[in-house]
Order: sequence, then C-alpha cells, then structure tokens
Amino acid sequence: MKIFTIIKEHSERIPDKNFVDLNGYPLWWHLLSELEGLDVTVNTDSKKFIKQLRSSKLKSIKVFERLQKHIDWENNENIDSSPVEDMLFEFCKTIDRSEMVVLTHVTSPFLKKQTILDAIDLLQKDPKAKSIHSIHEVQDFVWLKQATEAKPVNFCRDRVQRTQDLSSIFVSKGAFFISKAEDILNQRNRLPEPLLFFPLDHMQAIEIDNFEDLKFARIFGDER
Repeated sequence: MKIFTIIKEHSERIPDKNFVDLNGYPLWWHLLSELEGLDVTVNTDSKKFIKQLRSSKLKSIKVFERLQKHIDWENNENIDSSPVEDMLFEFCKTIDRSEMVVLTHVTSPFLKKQTILDAIDLLQKDPKAKSIHSIHEVQDFVWLKQATEAKPVNFCRDRVQRTQDLSSIFVSKGAFFISKAEDILNQRNRLPEPLLFFPLDHMQAIEIDNFEDLKFARIFGDER
C-alpha cells in the first residue's frame, strides 16, 4: 500500500490553510501523524511544510517536490480544473502497477488509519470493484442550487415525507480515493469503475474547506 497526498503553500478560502493551528498543531500534522509508519509520499510546493516536517518527530514521510507543470497549471486562471489527478498519475508511474494506492488529503484531519485499512479490505473482497471512495451518508431533504434557482432532489411539495423513508444521499468526501495503480493508469481516473463507497462517521467526515469547518474542527478537537 502506497499513500499519496498533496500539500500546497498557499490557499484561497482559508489563507495558508494547511498550516493553520488546529489544537496546537498545524492542520497537515494531524493526518500525517496518524499515518506515521506507513509508506506516505507528499507532493508539495511548500518549503514551509518541508521545514516544519524536518523539525517534527515524523520520520516515515517522504517528500516529492511539485513539478513545475503542475505549479503552472494551478496558477493558470484559464484552467478550471485541479492538477491533483495528474499528480496522482505521475506518482503511479513511479511504483509497481500492482500496488494499492490511497489518495488522501490533509484537510481530513480526523481520518483514522484503521478506516483506510478497512476500506482496502472491503475493496479487495469485491472481485469486480476497481476502487473505493469515502462518503458521508445522509438521509435528509436535499435541494440543488442552479444559478438563482433551487430544485428539489428528493423533497416533495405535495406531501410531508418521513426522513427515514428517504433513499440515502452520498456526500463525496476527499478523505480517500483508493485503487490499484494499474487501474488508475488504465482508466486515467482517480476512481476507476466499478467503484464502491465507504461511509465515514461524523468525526472522520469533517473536512476543512472554509472557516466554519475550521471553527467546528477546533471545537470538536477540544472535546475529544
């Protein structure tokens, strides 16, 4: 098993997000400390991260300095996609194609090592599946906002429904995307098909995307 993640120097919604303090440690530290001892590679453009990592007690984390093409891609305002998937492809080319690859993100600070192992076990037990992805499963009423309108996904205007009768909604979470390197490269996709979904509990589903997420994570972390 190979674990691959990315850490960039600058962020937009939360300035320097990967380095903000979360209960006494920078955000990036929480997941990487949980994964200490595993085969983890971090793709980064951040000298700040490299310096902090060297002064930490984490010794099994490998660093791959980001390729210039990916830095240029990310800084190009005319491109509306992230280079993360291409970074993953480049990483997969450097390892044995039979390796199980876990793409994860340090913005999921409460993800547990055992959860990743459980997800891999579930994937390996399915003879057809090629990948498995972390989700948060909810049973609630959902509306989809498009421009200035909101359209119901599972909300009925003509009657009052019971939430327990609703079909589950799977909310995609960036905690992990898991597949063999061979399947990732063959399908040129971080989630080769057929794919499975792995529900996370509320704690592990916490993802730091904005200041509200960070505030909640700090409160939650204090109470753990």
